[in-house]
Amino acid sequence: MNILKPLLTLFLTAAFSASAFGQLLTPEPQDLKWTRGELSVSQPITLVGYQTADQDAVAALKQGPFQFVNKGGLKLIIGERGDKAVKAYKKLIPEKAEGYYLKITPNEIVIAGADESGTFYGVQSLLQMLNAGRLPLVEITDFPSVECRGVIEGFYGNPWSHEDRLRQFDFYGKTKMNTYVFGPKDDPYHRARWREPYPKKEAARLKELVDAAHRNKVKFVWAIHPAGDIKWCLEDSVNVANKLEKMYDLGIRSFAVFFDDVWGEGARGEKQAGLLNYLTDVFVRKHHDVEPLIMCPSQYNKGWSHGDYLNTLGTQMYPEVRIMWTGNSVVDMIEADDMEWINGQIKRKAFIWLNYPVNDYCQSRLLMGKTYGNGLDIADMVSGFCSNPMEYAEASKVSLYSIADYTWNMPKYDSEKSWERAMDALMPTAKRSFEFFCADNIDLGKTGHGLRRKGESAIFASANNDDNRGIYFAMMQQYAAQLLADSVNHPEMLREIKPWVESWSLLGQRGNLALNMQNSLDDFDSIAFIGQYKAYLKATQAQKAITSRDYEGSIVKAKPVVSGDVITPWVEEKVNTLIKDYRKRYTYGSDIFPVQSIADGEYFIKVNGLYLTDAQAQADRTGDRPEFVKDRDVINPQRQQWLIEQEPKTGRYKITNKQDGRYINERGTFWASKTSNPYDAQWHTFTLTKQDGKYSIQCGGDAGKKFWSLDGNHIGNSQEEQLIFEIVPVK
Repeated sequence: MNILKPLLTLFLTAAFSASAFGQLLTPEPQDLKWTRGELSVSQPITLVGYQTADQDAVAALKQGPFQFVNKGGLKLIIGERGDKAVKAYKKLIPEKAEGYYLKITPNEIVIAGADESGTFYGVQSLLQMLNAGRLPLVEITDFPSVECRGVIEGFYGNPWSHEDRLRQFDFYGKTKMNTYVFGPKDDPYHRARWREPYPKKEAARLKELVDAAHRNKVKFVWAIHPAGDIKWCLEDSVNVANKLEKMYDLGIRSFAVFFDDVWGEGARGEKQAGLLNYLTDVFVRKHHDVEPLIMCPSQYNKGWSHGDYLNTLGTQMYPEVRIMWTGNSVVDMIEADDMEWINGQIKRKAFIWLNYPVNDYCQSRLLMGKTYGNGLDIADMVSGFCSNPMEYAEASKVSLYSIADYTWNMPKYDSEKSWERAMDALMPTAKRSFEFFCADNIDLGKTGHGLRRKGESAIFASANNDDNRGIYFAMMQQYAAQLLADSVNHPEMLREIKPWVESWSLLGQRGNLALNMQNSLDDFDSIAFIGQYKAYLKATQAQKAITSRDYEGSIVKAKPVVSGDVITPWVEEKVNTLIKDYRKRYTYGSDIFPVQSIADGEYFIKVNGLYLTDAQAQADRTGDRPEFVKDRDVINPQRQQWLIEQEPKTGRYKITNKQDGRYINERGTFWASKTSNPYDAQWHTFTLTKQDGKYSIQCGGDAGKKFWSLDGNHIGNSQEEQLIFEIVPVK
């Protein structure tokens, strides 16, 4: 079974392929010309121009595999525009910030940057080719599509560790991202205690981060979030300016002011604009080396915009202040129409805060799929484009790798190819296992934000028989074992994803046990079936026991979900269906199955002597509510008869009116719309609990777990359990 498309392997073959090198360069250069032939990586190199060239670029170059000599070797010329060493190539250097010109000929190598960052990025491209083991003859003219490209650490939950951030900066340097915004919600000196300076120890660690970022040509943007308790007075304006001065003393030269997720006084547009103008006057313009401020508004997406707030920012705030934007909603991909709307409101190019792959609102899921959906034609419409990642710094690199590709060369961005290259770059010794794992960890599931990602477990979803499903389940276990064994080579990545990998393996084990149970049922072997079900229960409990970030002091602990909308539901539905079929045939061992609160059948649902009734029973009517009525309907009794049956997908119960077949939804009404609110087992099933002859009826897990109550003559919702309902069989 051809489980996955093979990854790039051309660079491992003896024959050189220019196209293979082109795919290995990340991000893809703007213009690249190849010539037949290549140079030996092992030949000695004489470095020319290193005295005046960017020293971070020179240091990175010297860490490569070259053998440097004082004279006589292949000449490698390095420098920035204006340096004597690269004067002859002045006209070939792109007239773009951070651009570079790179040429490899049989006689010399030239790296000429438009500025220091450009030289550094030229070195990174050369090192990528060297790491592939070949040095082809090539000419590259390259520069970024977007000015500010990078990451916002702005999620809720466990902030990245100091070591996480240091590794991130190295990653950004190699992938040519130049911006890191420090704004973790749970850093007290960013938000809750914003007026206070960092203690000496924390300040020293921040200084180390700033220096590491700058070595990798990354702007360390320190953000302050004063809006929770700011007093709109001169004293607090001075407090903000003083805090920025203290951060300036740590070497920070880029700053942001956040007003997100606040309401009331903290969200007043004219006050925010006034503060940013004040800070620009007394702080930014005081220092010649500080960049214009970035601000995150309170109404940071179109869905939350109202009144004249955005227009106030656009007209009253200095035009150099950059304004962040998440799109049409909190979690959204960005397209040209979106940019035209917001730029018109704020009278400037918005700075995109992309809430992907952040998972602080779906913490049980890892988002390891392709990064797609952003327009390829918006480079000239944005002042910056940064991604808000997961709290899992290493796992986030799957998407951040593609964010780097996208923002550097937007018109040529290909999400499929970028994702495949990320597999190679991040887990080269276990890339097939890693790709297989990532393919089962793509979708966000149902959330209040609505974003979904296509293609999760696509191969399993397309399997048309149990033999192929069994192969897939076996490969899940095999590849999980390979990944866990590879933790020596990639300890940081495997430390983060280990709970999901272990859960993935157990899910594969459960899937195969489900198939074995099917075979036993087909063979009329009840003893084998019960034994396999016991093993299934053990694997299920082991999977449920796995927790991510299960340590003292953890802000958020997650229960891993793998393939939550494809494989996990399939396995659980399969087993629930098998149990129902088994119960119809056998009694042996059935006491170990989950106890059914009620047998599938037709029932009256009563409270206080009132009958739940489909009072306006019409199959095409939507949105109306069943009612509790006093009298038994003897003319059309089916309006008061309810089919209650256990849903195999959830183990909970679906409640459907016998007259017209409409189900009751999580609101206690019938479907809101046949198209916008179709039946969903996660939302539209209920847990029935019996005590002293009365039942409570609880909404499914994804519907908030509220209980039915009596609201006049309709179904209400209560946070407290209501043991008030009678469920009486129809005789």
